[in-house]
Parts: sequence; C-alpha cells; structure tokens
Amino acid sequence: MIAKVYHLFSWLSLLVLVISLVLIEESRTMLVQYLWSFYVLLQFWLLSRSKTVTWKQVSLFVLSGVLLVIPLTNGTMQGLHLIFGGRTTDTWSFAVMTPVVEEIYKLLPLALYLFFSRRATTLSLSDYILLGAAPGIGFQFMEELSRRLVQSNYGVSFLGGKTLHWEFFDWFPGYFEESFIPTMMNVTHPVHSAMIALGIGIAFRYAKRLTRWVYAFPAVLLLWAILNHAAWNGQNRLPEWVLTLHEWTGEGYRTEGFFLILLVAGLFIDYFDLHRIRDRLPVLKGEALINPLTECWQMTRALFTDRKRLGYLIGFYRERRELGYSLLYGNLEAAGQRDQVQENVRKYTAVLGVIGILILAAGILSSIGASMIAGDSSCFACLFDSLQNWWDRLSGWEQAGLILGAFALSLLFVSFWPALGIALTGAGIAGGGHEIAGYIRDPKKLLSPQNAAAAVLAVILSRIPVGKGISWLSNKLGPRARRWLDTLAEKVGLKTRAEPDTPTGGTRDPKPDGTNEQPEENPRKPDGDHENKPDEDKPNPDKPDNEKPEEEKPKDKPDDEKSDEPNDTPQEVPRYSGELQKVNKPDAAADALAERLGGESRMKFDSDPIGREFDAVSDEYIAQTKPALQQVNKKVRDQMKATFEAAEQTGRKVYYHFEGEPAQSVIDKLHEYSQRYGIEVHIDTDPL
Repeated sequence: MIAKVYHLFSWLSLLVLVISLVLIEESRTMLVQYLWSFYVLLQFWLLSRSKTVTWKQVSLFVLSGVLLVIPLTNGTMQGLHLIFGGRTTDTWSFAVMTPVVEEIYKLLPLALYLFFSRRATTLSLSDYILLGAAPGIGFQFMEELSRRLVQSNYGVSFLGGKTLHWEFFDWFPGYFEESFIPTMMNVTHPVHSAMIALGIGIAFRYAKRLTRWVYAFPAVLLLWAILNHAAWNGQNRLPEWVLTLHEWTGEGYRTEGFFLILLVAGLFIDYFDLHRIRDRLPVLKGEALINPLTECWQMTRALFTDRKRLGYLIGFYRERRELGYSLLYGNLEAAGQRDQVQENVRKYTAVLGVIGILILAAGILSSIGASMIAGDSSCFACLFDSLQNWWDRLSGWEQAGLILGAFALSLLFVSFWPALGIALTGAGIAGGGHEIAGYIRDPKKLLSPQNAAAAVLAVILSRIPVGKGISWLSNKLGPRARRWLDTLAEKVGLKTRAEPDTPTGGTRDPKPDGTNEQPEENPRKPDGDHENKPDEDKPNPDKPDNEKPEEEKPKDKPDDEKSDEPNDTPQEVPRYSGELQKVNKPDAAADALAERLGGESRMKFDSDPIGREFDAVSDEYIAQTKPALQQVNKKVRDQMKATFEAAEQTGRKVYYHFEGEPAQSVIDKLHEYSQRYGIEVHIDTDPL
C-alpha cells in the first residue's frame, strides 16, 4: 500500500513539475541550474572509469554539499564575524577567509567517509575523484541557484562582460572568466575539490610505500585551490605579491589541464593494478587485457544490440573492480585500522570539545558594537531578504508547485526521504529569509537560550518525517517492548499470531539426502517447549502400556529428561564435538569468509549424525555467510539455532556475514538467540 501511494505521489509530483515549468518562471530557472549541475556530475561520472562507488552513494555526497557544507560555511563565517567583527564585504572576509573555509569544508564529507568507513583502503583513485567532486557540485548548485533567483544580470559584470560561463561543449562548465580583456580565470568548485581529493587518494595509497612526506602533495593542491579562489575574489584588493604568486601558477588557466593529466594518471594506475592480479579476477571471453577502452567498447556495443546485457556488463565491471581493489588493498587492512580510528576519535574529541567551549565563551564575552552590525550594507544578508521577498510574492499554488517540482527533480538523483528533505529545506530557507538575515546582522539573537532551544526543537521536528520517526522510535524500543506491542496487536486483531520460533515436537527436518527415515535433532529448546507438542504426539494416559506404540513406552528416565538425539547417538556425547571434517562441496563465499577469519571453510563435526555444514570455523568463531536475508523462516531459524548450539558446545562465538544489508527482523532474531544462549554474535556486511 505504501509503495502504491509513493508511486502515485511521484507521478503527481512529476505532473505538477511539468505544469509549473509552463506557468512559473522561477521553476524554469531552477530547472536550468539543476540540469547544468547534473551535466557536470555526468561528466565526472563518465570520466571516472575505474570507479567502484554507486550512483546512489555519489548522489548522497552531492546532497551533503547542499545540506552540510553550505550551512557549515555560513555558520563559520558568522562565527568569525561574531568574534572579530567587520562586514562580509571586507577583504579579509570574502577574499581570504571565504576561500579557505569553502575549499576545506568541501572536503569534509570525504574526510568523514575516510575516517569512519572500513572501505577506505579499498577505494580506487576514481572513487576519490567522484567523492571529492560531488560535494563541490552540490555546493555550486545552491550557490548558482541563489544567484539566478536574486540577480537580474546573472553572470555579467559592468566592466568584465560575461564572467560566468555555462557552455555545453566545455569540460566542467560553470567557470569564471571575464569576456573583456581576460587576465585570469577560476575553475568550478567540483574541479578544485576533485583535484585535492585525488591527491589525498594518491597519498593515502602510497604513504607506506614511499614516505609520509607524500601527504605534502594534497596539501600543495589545497593551497593552490585556495590561491586561485582568493585571487579571483580579491582581484583589486589583495597585495601585489599574492597576485604575482598567482601569475606564476598560471592565473587559473593551468588548473583544469593539470587535473585532467592527474585523472588520466589515476586511471592508468588503477587499471595497471587490476591487470597485475588478472589471474585472480573473472574475465570475459577474449579479454586479454583489463583496460577502460575494452570496457567502453563492450558497453557501447551492448547499448545498440542487447540493452539487457548492458546492465549486466555495468554491474560486472564495477563488481570486478571492487573485488580487485579488495584483494590488492584488502578489507583486512581496513579492519586492522579500526582500533586506530577509534583511538583517534577519543584523542581528538577532547581537543575539539575544548576548542568549541573557547569559541563559545569568546563569542559570549566579546563586546559587539555597532561596527560589526552589518545593516543594509551587508550583501549576504540582503540576499536572504530578497529571497523571502520573492517567495512571499508567490501565491500558495506557485509555492506548492515549486516544492513539488524540487521534490520530483530530486527523485532523479536520490531516494524518497532525501528528496523530501531537499524540497522542504529549500522552502524553509526561502520562507525564513528575513529571520536568517536578522541573525547575520545581529548574531546576538542566537545567544538567547529560549531562541536556541526553540530553533533546535523546530529543526528536529521539521527534519524527522512521521514515517521515519515512528521507525526510529520502534528500533529504539528494543526487542522486549516490541514483543509487547506485537502481543497487544494480536489481542486487538491487528496482527495474526506468528508461527512459534521453536519447531514443534511433531515436525522434524528431513535428512540432507531427502529421506525421512532418521529425524533431525531439534535445536536447543526453551524451558517448557514440550508443552507445545501437538496432542497426537502426547502419550494417552488412559491407554494401557502394552497398547502404546513401541517408541512411546516409558523409559527409565522421566519425559522431561528424554534425549532428542537419534537412537544410535548416546545422550552424554555432545552433538558438536570431536574432530572437524572437510565437506567436499565447492563454495567460493565460504572460502572467502574463512580466509577473512583465518579459519577453515565448509566444515562439519564428526560427532554430528546429520553432518550439518558450517561455512567457516576458526579458533574464535563458528561462521555462516548468507545473502541479504529479508525474512526469517523456519530454515533460517533452524540454521541460526544450530550455529549457536555449536558455538555454545565448542566455546566459540557466532559470526554471521551477509552480502548486503539484511532486514531488521533478521538482526533482531540473531540478537534474540545471542541473549538466549549467552553467546556473542558478530554481524558483518562488508563484501567478501
């Protein structure tokens, strides 16, 4: 039902977008900038031939440039003016600090990803290019959209003529250069951030082979980007030595060419590394050399002959590259750095906390005079005033059309919730322009406790949609509270009673060979499980013993002490004991998991009459590898129970690997068995 409503809403939003393009001029303006930004992203996507990241991941990085980088940049500049005073039109503000803050903050999403992701060491150099360029594209989109909406002569200056160039046949359009007697240029935001990110990737990969001084390479690229940005912003205000240094570095004209040379070198390095391990990678028939030209030719031919094969080729090439970089630089290396990452987090948290307290104290104690109140001369504040004035002039239908149009456009790049966040964030900024401008002119307003608390509460309420809020609350309730809710739902008739987790006494799993002559041993049962047996399985107390079936005659032991083991297995011998034996059945995933854990793959215990196979067994873990399970059925439950029983009897832990994100019910079931058996479980979703 939810999917149908979502599809209906998407089509209605697309219809509203088409109507708004005809009736609303601002909607057409937004579409123009959106398409230009999409074109720039598409250029980076096509050039980065050795990428392993997906389009969805890159889209989220674009979104981070809109929702993370721009607010942080704005907040940092406001904080600097709060502490040091001055106006946004001062040279130190727009020609010095603005380039420094923008160029550094555009790298923040990539830095967070490298700092916390376990895939950091397995990224290709093309991945660094894409993940560096994407926040710059999002930043550029919002910056240029604001200019288009509030400036009458967009991209044109009085003395320089056309200064902002969006040309279809240019590499990375959106660069700055005066048309009348040009003396310098400035490339687009994504080119600078992609170039620096590629330098970081090269340094990160070769630091151990060369020397730590290799990190000076991305630092030099960052300084070069800041110099280009600062020289363009402060052409007539910066000292002469700064402009001379900028002239020595090419006055901005050499930046794009150097980046393209660096990009080609990165592609060569990536594919050369893949070809070195060609014998360990899957190759197509007749593919003697792994190279981007052959891949492009195969995909182009499939585009015109067999488009279904094109989808398979795209997925195959990406997965092969990801496998190759994992084999070369390895998830084990990434996992080994986890302790170092956590140590860095603990080390820097205290320092950052002290710095934050000092900045807050300096802002509160600083004397803010009339000189730092920007007033009407603050161009930055005027932008927000003009934005809300334009927004208020629109009718309710026009505003709704713009919001739905922004939502429909965002769905082309991201999923439902990020798209909804983009649309609502844009509407909130446009509708609160006067308030934002007031904070810029008088930052003291932010120091009011009541105002700060109200702002934080409003942001929280506006950024958590109802559906996601309920899901988040449900996950936080915990398994026990969730079972209470399920029980209540069953009582009021909202939910049918689920099948019990433990198998009943009348049902047994068949043998692996398909025969049912010998029943499979039941996994460990909770107390009182014998009460759940069907009536036909219980002995009839009114029937004489000589009329009872042979297997139901009383034994020497009470019923609650009877063993569920087959008759030929003594009760005192644990089922999962003795020597481990290899199962002669090929399983590449199990072999890869065993290699990751440092154990043996495809093992069984010789004391197990059924011979249940475990994908990997090491000194520490009993491990299984599965696809991204989306439901818990009887087969899954039985395997989980057997795995926890084996771990309990052998003194090991349980390790479950999934090829993708499993459903929350699968994770909850594993944690439930972990609590029941008192065995620690480790859940891993990193690709093998």
